[in-house]
Amino acid sequence: MKIVLQILGDALFERVTKEVAARDSAFPRRLSQTRLLHWHIEKLSPPMQIDYLARPANQTSVVLIEVRHASDIEMLWEIGRRGYPILLDRRGPPAENSPLILLFEQPPAELGVMDIPLLADDWVCGKDAMHELARRVISSLRRQQRLQHELGTGQLSLNLESRKLMYAGDVVQLSPAEVPLAELFMSHVGSVIPIDEIHLMFQLTGRSLSGSNIRVTIFQLRFKIELLTRHQFTLACAYGEGYALRPGKGSAEPPSRSLTAMQSSTLHYG
Repeated sequence: MKIVLQILGDALFERVTKEVAARDSAFPRRLSQTRLLHWHIEKLSPPMQIDYLARPANQTSVVLIEVRHASDIEMLWEIGRRGYPILLDRRGPPAENSPLILLFEQPPAELGVMDIPLLADDWVCGKDAMHELARRVISSLRRQQRLQHELGTGQLSLNLESRKLMYAGDVVQLSPAEVPLAELFMSHVGSVIPIDEIHLMFQLTGRSLSGSNIRVTIFQLRFKIELLTRHQFTLACAYGEGYALRPGKGSAEPPSRSLTAMQSSTLHYG
């Protein structure tokens, strides 16, 4: 799953960029055993605009603002007074907008909790606040129920909790090892996932890193995807680079009978 961090403030942008790239980053690489997180960072141009909070369709994003002076707080209050009613009228309830989190290095001494602009969903203080900032990002998205338990690609969808892959009314059960792999491919449809990233996913989910285990898991998942979608989708191999979820050759044959037989006979690996 991709989470976009939209950042206003040069110093904050540099700090978050370095933190996300760090090996032991405060920003988690996974949300659970089966849910990988991918952090994408975008830099916003000053000054702050109310439209920055308008969440693009099908995107999970959070706006982070660096607060260095009391004037920054006054600006946010003014933007809220002028733009917040418009934001509500045009784009529905606040949950349809990106959460806004403020980061203070050293908040002004006279600033109290009641002085935080209503536009902000949360705030963090401290030069070494990256772990706390990451926690607030996750909690703000959970409050908005933006961390979905199901992702879809047209008629193909994956329910992470039930481990079911669905297509046009048909369902196939995935093994625990296949679920994070399917999520990885479905989050980057059409793009080649490098072998190194697949290895990292297996490592993060506690699976065996042996080449045979990885190949067998990919083979099993590809078999299920092709059978379920009647070859409308497949896992294509880019030799020496990785694999990608891409359109297959297609078939008009109904999958139901084959699916039933496959479900009862397929061995699960990993």
